[in-house]
Amino acid sequence: MKFRRVLGKERINLKGVLERIKSLEETVVEAARKKSELEEKVNALEEEKACLLAEIEALKAIPGLEAKISSLEPEVAKLKEEKKALEEKAAPPPSLPPPEEAAPAETPAPEPTTAETPAETPAPAEETAEEKPIEAGEEKPCE
Repeated sequence: MKFRRVLGKERINLKGVLERIKSLEETVVEAARKKSELEEKVNALEEEKACLLAEIEALKAIPGLEAKISSLEPEVAKLKEEKKALEEKAAPPPSLPPPEEAAPAETPAPEPTTAETPAETPAPAEETAEEKPIEAGEEKPCE
């Protein structure tokens, strides 16, 4: 009878205690299931948050890149013009022949025919560096 005195209830029996334990077990199982569902939802939301933060950072970078592009375009155009001017300055004018051809000392030897020098002409299938197509991942050469 000590059992009943500790709890302070007169009508406690083993059947009632077992029912209460079963009820508490069901409550614990339900709480564990709900906890599991909530943890899954938290993980999914954290993954979505990380993805959205990455997308936001990428979108924030766009205006900066556009500003950089707009500042680089005139600079590149200026450099192209400078390159063109330097190439024109470095190349001899087309109206004046080179000094070697201006005053030939003797009559030039007849030029060999194409049958005699087949190795000098490049095969049409060969591609020069400028004609070679740029493959994916390679940098475009400067113009």
